[in-house]
Amino acid sequence: KQWYQRRVRVTHDVPVHLIPLSHWQEYEEPGMPEFDISFYLPPLRKLRNVLERIKNLSNHVTVQGSWSGEMTLSVKTELVTTKTYFTDLDIPQLDSQVDTSRASAEVTVDIKKLLTFVQSQGIGASKSICNIVHNRALQLFLLQDDVQLQYYLPSIDTS
Repeated sequence: KQWYQRRVRVTHDVPVHLIPLSHWQEYEEPGMPEFDISFYLPPLRKLRNVLERIKNLSNHVTVQGSWSGEMTLSVKTELVTTKTYFTDLDIPQLDSQVDTSRASAEVTVDIKKLLTFVQSQGIGASKSICNIVHNRALQLFLLQDDVQLQYYLPSIDTS
């Protein structure tokens, strides 16, 4: 038998029910734990290029961020450890009630799910924000004018 690769396009039909504006008050946004670190992401195209290259090394990636505007993406396997650094990232204006005592935070997430978010750059978002809840979750926002898309990635256990 001959083995070969071929591309297959898969389409999922997900039912979407639009909620009329008059019913919005009946719904409440789910709660999210307080984040430890928040920063603007680098351009999604650059982020996508990095994730595309490292996704074949591992199923997960560790995202580390700091209040000084630094982000590190790292993958660690038995054979290789790779890290990509982004510096000079902007920090969003925050309420004075946000606890900034933690200097940095990190979370390990499914690399393919993070790549799904990053590939949404076609929406044309003007900015993207990353909130890290240390070892628990990654909360991502695409911002475009008056619209925001929120994407939540839970931490995965790699031990």
